[in-house]
Amino acid sequence: MNAGKLDTRVLIKRLTKADDGHGGTTASKATVLTIWASKKDVSGDISTQNSQRKKFVDIELIVRKKTADNILDEDILQIEGNSTEYRINEKFDSEHKYFTTIRAIKID
Repeated sequence: MNAGKLDTRVLIKRLTKADDGHGGTTASKATVLTIWASKKDVSGDISTQNSQRKKFVDIELIVRKKTADNILDEDILQIEGNSTEYRINEKFDSEHKYFTTIRAIKID
């Protein structure tokens, strides 16, 4: 893998909880990391759920291994400049040395 192919900026968001001042908590997503990745659309599927047609898109990201070590399985991915968010399904070491492959699905 040529590092020059890491041409997509990806925001890593994590659910954070903060006290609301009234004994409860407020949950929100905060950007914890911004990384470079090589993005590829893997598959897309349109199906009906709850009488609504939905489009499911799977993507594959290749990132540097040391960078991927800071990404948790429950983190949310967002491509910079796009409001679409993705949930991580798989994360494994790539066949390319020093890189990790992350597969994710679009969140509706």
